[in-house]
Amino acid sequence: MAEAVVAANVAASQTDSSLVAAVAGARIAVLSAVVKSGGTATNVTFNSKPSGAGTAISPLFAMAANDDLVLPYTGKPWFYTAEGQGLTVTTGTGATTGLLINYRLEP
Repeated sequence: MAEAVVAANVAASQTDSSLVAAVAGARIAVLSAVVKSGGTATNVTFNSKPSGAGTAISPLFAMAANDDLVLPYTGKPWFYTAEGQGLTVTTGTGATTGLLINYRLEP
């Protein structure tokens, strides 16, 4: 399937902030990511989100103030959502976090 890119600025202390909406019968494969923390340290966790609470699909990334996290494109996904679930992110207290996510939908 074709690849796509989503960009978002997510405020501090957000739980399951939506990045990519769920698609019936498909899972979201995260192929690469760039995450930039703001002026205060924060944490970032990617989640697979059904209609209820999301489930972590990445480790907690602890980021210093003005820190960068790069998950480079390798040709293989870093992680997947569950089938039919959206991709969300949870942020810790701190500052707004910028995200740029390269993904594709897979059956």
